[in-house]
Amino acid sequence: MVEDVAAIAGLLPPGPLALRGSSLGGYVALLAAERLDADAVVAICPAGTEHLLRLQSHRDQAPDFRLDAPAFEAFLREHDLSLVVPELRTPMLLLHAEGDEQIPVDHSAALYRAARMPRKRLIALPGGHHRSIQHDPEMQGESLRFVEKAFAARG
Repeated sequence: MVEDVAAIAGLLPPGPLALRGSSLGGYVALLAAERLDADAVVAICPAGTEHLLRLQSHRDQAPDFRLDAPAFEAFLREHDLSLVVPELRTPMLLLHAEGDEQIPVDHSAALYRAARMPRKRLIALPGGHHRSIQHDPEMQGESLRFVEKAFAARG
């Protein structure tokens, strides 16, 4: 997955790079940020290894969800965000709905506490659900402002 993100990023013209993802996409964005020397990363309700393993074990409930289960599980076990985020230097914005029924807000709070990069922010919104923030215009604006500041700081 990280190599796929790198391949797509390689098709972009040179310039600042921000990664943004939600749930599994947030997990991948955080994993790929250092590899791609991204200028900013925004993760919305990012999944953790344990959440994705639980999803993988329930894939029979989603018949259109095709997956090489052994390869996916091996990837997850090799790429634990709790080990990646403390080493990440990319400015990071975490957005999470406190009412998220799939991934507890405590997961983003733990990532935030573990992060050692100089520029990090966690916004935990009351209520909401797993997909509410990604469609919230105010939070889209917060994301854009965070990315713009990160781009300006990098020069």
